[in-house]
Amino acid sequence: MFDFKVPLIGFVVIWVLFRGIVYIRKRTFSVKHEIIHGLFAFSLAFIYSVTIFPFPFYIYPHLQEEMYAGINLIPLASIRQSLHHFYWLVPLRNIGGNIALFIPFGFFASCYSSILRPKTIVIVGFLLSLCIEIVQLFFIPFRAFDVDDILLNTFGTAIGVLLFRLLDRLMVKTSRAKQSNYSS
Repeated sequence: MFDFKVPLIGFVVIWVLFRGIVYIRKRTFSVKHEIIHGLFAFSLAFIYSVTIFPFPFYIYPHLQEEMYAGINLIPLASIRQSLHHFYWLVPLRNIGGNIALFIPFGFFASCYSSILRPKTIVIVGFLLSLCIEIVQLFFIPFRAFDVDDILLNTFGTAIGVLLFRLLDRLMVKTSRAKQSNYSS
């Protein structure tokens, strides 16, 4: 099983140093902004730790022949295969996991909506997923390249964007309702 402590500790150290430098340069501090920035960065670090970081330091020679067997270039092939698996946790992990992995990215990237539009965020999620799959294909041979991962990750990003927009609208309506109650 993969231990998330190593990348998490590295992430926290780098994050504290980076935010300290930003504070020294700008001399401003907002808890709300720090939480948003931190959660967005954590979502990226989590994606990295799940997709890139878990690599073996020694690859056994007998496994080298089978390393590139996990390449799927046919859209929806691995999704169909997962859905027809006899054990219910396989589709939950493969399909649900790929979607869930990118929902926080889409949600917290939407916090920068003054810079990025929803369509742009979904495109960035697609490109991030594509880059991960390319890295897995060429640089991490024991990992599988799967076009369905790109589709599912992009869908997860879109869900995150949608959840942010729904929550944002709900908060605006709640705020307006409170203001109208106070003015009545």
